[in-house]
Amino acid sequence: MANNNMPEHQDSQQESRLERSLKGGYQFDAKALFMKANQLTKANFASLFQACLMILLVFVVMGAITQQYITVNEDNTFTIEHQSIIEIVVVFIVAPLISGLYMMGALHARGIKTTVFSVFKYIPLIFVLALTQLVNSIIVQLGLVLLIVPGVYLWMATSFSLLLVVDKSLTPLSAIILSCKVFNAYWYQLTGLFLVMAVLFVTVPFTLGLSLIWIMPLYFSLVGLLYEELIGGGEVRTEAKTLNKNESSFDA
Repeated sequence: MANNNMPEHQDSQQESRLERSLKGGYQFDAKALFMKANQLTKANFASLFQACLMILLVFVVMGAITQQYITVNEDNTFTIEHQSIIEIVVVFIVAPLISGLYMMGALHARGIKTTVFSVFKYIPLIFVLALTQLVNSIIVQLGLVLLIVPGVYLWMATSFSLLLVVDKSLTPLSAIILSCKVFNAYWYQLTGLFLVMAVLFVTVPFTLGLSLIWIMPLYFSLVGLLYEELIGGGEVRTEAKTLNKNESSFDA
């Protein structure tokens, strides 16, 4: 009986964590979270760095392939042939890899070790992850057109969407909606943390890119830790069913 009840008890705890966060009941300590993310990065640096390096190499290869479609005009501007197709292909390649990195951060927060190969774990979900990332990109670009601030908000608010797809098996729209709901409950504190990371990324050129060796793994550790603290691992069946049945609603 005890063994049979344990999964239900764990699901209840995990549901409570999400419900508590949506109600604003999580005691948010931005400084403590940032320090913990830094410690997690240090403890899992090898796998995180190797995974980040893998993604950077993928970008380099894609950039080299894309060069043949770039035409430099006489006025020093350039045009890209088949730009829309190239952008979609890039999303399909990058989305599962980025999701793997985010999930590595969440797993480290749960005390689970990973390897560089963990970044490839979610390639079987390539279509649903690419669709999620495409929707994210579209709404962020629309937000940027609307005086920039809405775009920045949407970029931050959808940060947990890929994690929700791979960890909770939510549909793209459900994941985006739930991510925005969680972000809205702690928008002030989360914006502060994202601002700190933005400042750190701005400093990268001044270090000739060397600081990226630590800042990039730190970013994925921080997002993974925030996800684990605010949403938690395992399935959230009630929330998933509610959102999947009523994707058109947005009560954030």
